[in-house]
Amino acid sequence: MLHKMKIIFSCWLIFFVALSSVTYGEGETLFPVTKSKDDWWSNTIIYQVFPRSFKDSDNDGIGDLKGITEELDHFVDLGIEIVWINSIFKSPMYDTGYDVENYTMIDPIFGSMTDFEKLISEMNKRGLKLIIDFVPNHSSSQCEWFLKSIKNEDNYDEYYIWRNASNQDQLSNLTITPIPPNNWLSIYGGSAWTWNTERKQFYLHQFSDKQPDLNFRNPEVHKEILNIMEFWMDKGVAGFRFNAVGKLYKHKDFRDEPISVGRENWPIYYSLNHIYTHDQPEVIDTVIEWRKFMDEYSKRKNTFPRLLAAEAHHHVCVYSLRYYFGDENNPGAQIPFNYHLLIQVRKDDLVNSVDRAIKFWFEVTLANNTPNWVMETQDTDRISSAYGSEMVQVFTALKMSLPGIDVTYYGSEIGMENVYVRPDRIQDSYNSDGQRTIESRDFARSPMQWNGRSNAGFTEAKKSWLPINPNYYKINVEEQKKISTSNYNFYKKMSQLRRTDTLKYGDLESYNITDSIYIIKRSLPGHETYLVVMNFGSETETVVLSTIINSLKKKLQVYLGSENSAYSRGDTVSTISIVDKPLHLRPQSVVVLTDNLINVDEFKNNAFSYRQYNSSYVSLLCVLLLTGYYVGLRN
Repeated sequence: MLHKMKIIFSCWLIFFVALSSVTYGEGETLFPVTKSKDDWWSNTIIYQVFPRSFKDSDNDGIGDLKGITEELDHFVDLGIEIVWINSIFKSPMYDTGYDVENYTMIDPIFGSMTDFEKLISEMNKRGLKLIIDFVPNHSSSQCEWFLKSIKNEDNYDEYYIWRNASNQDQLSNLTITPIPPNNWLSIYGGSAWTWNTERKQFYLHQFSDKQPDLNFRNPEVHKEILNIMEFWMDKGVAGFRFNAVGKLYKHKDFRDEPISVGRENWPIYYSLNHIYTHDQPEVIDTVIEWRKFMDEYSKRKNTFPRLLAAEAHHHVCVYSLRYYFGDENNPGAQIPFNYHLLIQVRKDDLVNSVDRAIKFWFEVTLANNTPNWVMETQDTDRISSAYGSEMVQVFTALKMSLPGIDVTYYGSEIGMENVYVRPDRIQDSYNSDGQRTIESRDFARSPMQWNGRSNAGFTEAKKSWLPINPNYYKINVEEQKKISTSNYNFYKKMSQLRRTDTLKYGDLESYNITDSIYIIKRSLPGHETYLVVMNFGSETETVVLSTIINSLKKKLQVYLGSENSAYSRGDTVSTISIVDKPLHLRPQSVVVLTDNLINVDEFKNNAFSYRQYNSSYVSLLCVLLLTGYYVGLRN
């Protein structure tokens, strides 16, 4: 009798839990099983290095190329295959290298060309590939091209965008102030036009007045860009990340841009709707031109295909992202960076906004295009500062379980946080006429925290170029390597999981369950299935998985749990019971579950593929079974 009462109670309890929760619907298949995408970039991690802040080798307080070379084994240990270095070209450094003076020279603060060649050589030994930042939209005002353009020398007169003043015919009167040709604005505040007293014309700069925009309607500029690309590909770079690509072209009629409704506080940049300075049709043609040149280079040199990544912020139409890929006959960028996990996720609506940001990708891009996911950059808050330190492993599991390419900003693997920079230490301080649109971005650029010793092991100089976060004594690589549940080791285990066939080629289903619970399911016929179950909320949640997802085994095993989850590898979770080991998820925690717990720890960078491992395992199993069969016959 007592046994029957327990059964009845358990049934009613399960029924009550199911009724009291938000309706559990079927998951939505966002990404179907794909043909094996084995391009060298298609299932990888791109690790972004801000070179000033990664490692200082010469003790001047500034990171450099030799410092990156010294730490290459860090990437290997994490399973990184592509390293992307922000701008290192010769520059006056008004905008930390994004004002290029010479496109074929290394800036001395980072080292020499010999240092660069040594970096490439050491990366090749480790099976790593390097992509570098390329800033095509603008140069430095100290660039030789611009200085010649001011003087109308040779063919350089039209290398930049020059326009007469609106009141040019009145300027014979020296008391008259030149008026810009239209209302276009600089991102850094104020007019996008600056008067040059020598040439007696305005030049356009969508960033600072130290960064004049190149004129991409001039064929000679195109030739210069292609020559520069070939120069660096000859040096061994595997590709480029092109900066601010959406700004390359401006409407040829230079029309005033309309006021953005609700943002009428001109001259702040976002007060205008930038329909004449963003995503003009010719942008895509130029991306396709670059890709064609890179592909032809690889064929001509009989070498591997190069990677074209594009920073494509969209103020006109976010759906234009799809066009950056080009098409089958005219391929464009393999990676137009996808910032929607970064810009669309809202702290007051985490689950729904995460779900929308992920679905956005699959709504606007074609199925044969490789997805990519970005959550931190040198211009934005660190995850730990934006959402809290407990959320680092949740977002790590989320973005690294999604198909395609993960883009990791340096320090994310240890959960680095924003740093406070005193006004007297600010480096990113350019101010246009006192109307700078954006605040200093130094908070996201503090030096890498390698260990708990002086200056976090970044430099032996007394002072680094930016302050080091004072929490380095506890948040650093060396310390976290020792702790199995640390952010570092969590990241590393997720990186290893990405090498399985399921995560490389499997489909993706998402389950938006409640305001707190979000589930990613990755599956592939004939292979193990993985569930990434996240609790974005502030209360512990009990999840009976079989009421949400069909055809699950009665019990699943834990592959990985966040440090705060109370789950460890190998723990068992019931998918059907509310009383016998159901999944209890603590607030802001994540658990990765599987129906077949395999050993992925041996999936090392450039060692052997999961598919080879799996085949070897099957072959060994067959031998053992056949041996057993013949032994049985003999007995």
